[in-house]
Amino acid sequence: MKLKDLLKEVSYKKIYGNDDVDIADISINSKNVTKGSLFIAIKGFKHDGHDFIKEAIYGGASGIVVQKRVDVSSPVAQVVVNNTREVLPAVCRNFYKNPTELLKLIGITGTNGKTTTCYLVDSILRSAGIKTSLITTVKSLLDGNEVLFSRTTPESLDLNDFFYKSSERGVEAACMEVSSHSVDLHRIDYLDFEYFIFTNLSQDHLDYHGDMRNYFAAKKKLFLKEYRSLYGGKKAVINIDDVYGKEIFNETDLDKISYSIKSGNADIWPTGIKNTISGINMTINTSRGLKLNISSPLCGYFNVYNIMAAVSVCMDMEIDKKYIKEGISSMNGVKGRFEKIYYNGRFSVIVDYAHTPDGLENVLKTARQILQDRGKIICVFGCGGDRDKGKRSIMGRISGTYADYTIITSDNPRSEEPISIINMIERGIKNISNRGYIKETDRKKAIFKALEMAGKNDMVIIAGKGHESYQEFKNYKLPFCDWEVVDEWVKQKK
Repeated sequence: MKLKDLLKEVSYKKIYGNDDVDIADISINSKNVTKGSLFIAIKGFKHDGHDFIKEAIYGGASGIVVQKRVDVSSPVAQVVVNNTREVLPAVCRNFYKNPTELLKLIGITGTNGKTTTCYLVDSILRSAGIKTSLITTVKSLLDGNEVLFSRTTPESLDLNDFFYKSSERGVEAACMEVSSHSVDLHRIDYLDFEYFIFTNLSQDHLDYHGDMRNYFAAKKKLFLKEYRSLYGGKKAVINIDDVYGKEIFNETDLDKISYSIKSGNADIWPTGIKNTISGINMTINTSRGLKLNISSPLCGYFNVYNIMAAVSVCMDMEIDKKYIKEGISSMNGVKGRFEKIYYNGRFSVIVDYAHTPDGLENVLKTARQILQDRGKIICVFGCGGDRDKGKRSIMGRISGTYADYTIITSDNPRSEEPISIINMIERGIKNISNRGYIKETDRKKAIFKALEMAGKNDMVIIAGKGHESYQEFKNYKLPFCDWEVVDEWVKQKK
């Protein structure tokens, strides 16, 4: 494709050199540049792509996109723009020929529930015989084949490539998590979404956004008319039990579907909920008079919300209710999302990704609801380093309130000292009366201690890391899986 064609509807200051040059590929990493590439220099958090322009030219770049003209000896074409990060998705859309235009693209945003809701929607669509692709924190699948990404929501270059390949494979619908970072950093610009789902909002990522209003503002953009040309969108599915969801529902220009456990004015609501360790049974009702008896192996009221969100989208897509029921009942769970990993007749072990105050509270409340007679909840958790410090004491208080015993340990300490993070968590728990706790910086030892103290009918909740297979320290990562630690303990006891 010619450089001038890549720049259609792209705002730029000036082009130096030949805009009729052929472009064979796009790259934002100088190490991946090949002959004929267009290198777009992005200013990142740790590195500035402008510092690697010479390496990109040496690698064979035919053109570069920059925020200021660069003095290089090569006659390579230079496109000067105000913000390369904002230009990247527009160029990618042109290069990959707007690959989401022919897909039914469903974007799911919120603090909790995104991954499970994605899996539920995908399961329903596949039950109906629809070819799908999926992008989540846990796993991404292109027509059933796993694709590895380094971020929850990949860069726009990776997304456009992914959806282009999806279209080539005959994929009809795709479901993806949309993080606040991806909105703020323009990763999803110019993707043509059909549906947006809003699950909920609670404290998270304040190390990046600063406060809850900024965090909310990033997600809210998806639902506002002024950004419609940027994100597309035809319909919104919104949890109106969430205070932020109510605000979106009142302000969005999109056709909207509301779901609720509490409100009598929602479009979708459940009745007859039975929530046990074995799963959820309920009837989903609609304002059009339809009723759907649902049986799911998932458990917890937070999964009632996730199921309602998925059903809302798929009913609007006119998926036969037979396939909706099949898709819900066949989705056995997501790795690290209230995952029941062990039961020995005496006690059970649950691994969950809960790393926010709301997430941890939901998990512990669910555990309390399904706990057997006279059983206790033992909670093992920590908080990530170099992230929102304000939530640490809050999560300590939550564990102290809803768990019978807490073992405060390390999560991903990153550049911080583990004990420093643990002490911040402790501030929230130490004033909760009649609740025991200990501190153990070694996560493996902490999990072992919880398993050793578990008695008849008890439940051990290991929270924070969920599906993750590593533990991140300053300048290095170590292999670490919560479920593998449990498995090791079990084998030692045999």
